[in-house]
Amino acid sequence: MKSSTGPIPPHHRKYNEQTSIEFIKNRYINLRKMIEKQVELLQQDELFCDLCESYYKKGYKDWLILSTIHNCMMNWKANEIGRPLYMIEDKDELKELVNLLQGVVYPPNLFLEDEFEGHINAFNFTCLRTYGFELRQSTITPRIADSIERFLRDRMNHFKLDIPHNQLFGKPPGEWPKF
Repeated sequence: MKSSTGPIPPHHRKYNEQTSIEFIKNRYINLRKMIEKQVELLQQDELFCDLCESYYKKGYKDWLILSTIHNCMMNWKANEIGRPLYMIEDKDELKELVNLLQGVVYPPNLFLEDEFEGHINAFNFTCLRTYGFELRQSTITPRIADSIERFLRDRMNHFKLDIPHNQLFGKPPGEWPKF
């Protein structure tokens, strides 16, 4: 097996499949509570489903796409209330923002912009912290985004793990995983 940079190195010492699966399960459970209505709307949007098809071909899983949808919505809601997301550091304030998303639905065309790709890169970046890595910088250039994705793919098995279910944005749309 080869990666885009040569032979695939072994999994990183911080990789733990059971922990990763637990993270994925929790993402599905928590995201469903927050963005289920948005997902229902996006499942009906042919252009968004086509975009997701390109992500599925890259090995992206629904939990990554859902997390990106959530991140976009959080960012838009934060801007709507005049408190940009990057300025929110307090966990209670962040929880309040999450609560404001309940039942909110944005037009599907907003998720087709370049911003969606940027949020995928940002989510991958923050996943490093989830896995216990220290983030030494806060900016993401295209080169850094590619390196992070390659590391997550090759060393952390990040794009192989999922909870069995049919793709939420497939044709026809699938259902949320059952637990």
